[in-house]
Amino acid sequence: MSTDLDTSTGKHQRPAWRQRLVDAESGLREGIRADSTLFAFAFCAATILLTSVVLGLERWEWALLILSLGFAFSAEILHQVLKHLATRYQKELSDVFLMGATAIMVAHITAALVSIILLWPHFASIWTG
Repeated sequence: MSTDLDTSTGKHQRPAWRQRLVDAESGLREGIRADSTLFAFAFCAATILLTSVVLGLERWEWALLILSLGFAFSAEILHQVLKHLATRYQKELSDVFLMGATAIMVAHITAALVSIILLWPHFASIWTG
């Protein structure tokens, strides 16, 4: 069994795919620490997903819901990147940050509308009996 050892740090190198997963997890942790809106979005998304489990969505509804929530989550992460860059290069990127804020609002509104459209019939069937 061969092990790759990085002689400069004395640590084992990870395969590229595993390092990408480690980097993604580290980025998510930093995003949650940097701004509470990412945590709030994750909480709302978890609430929607748990509600969907209870209501018993169909497979196509799950696909659409996960797609819209994933889109909004990706936009939120990208907004974190833009916010970080805008604080560092304030004059040059202030307009870019504003456009990023607009993009995140559109993504959240889209995810909310998709969630309402998918969940409303299930709630209506419960209320009407």
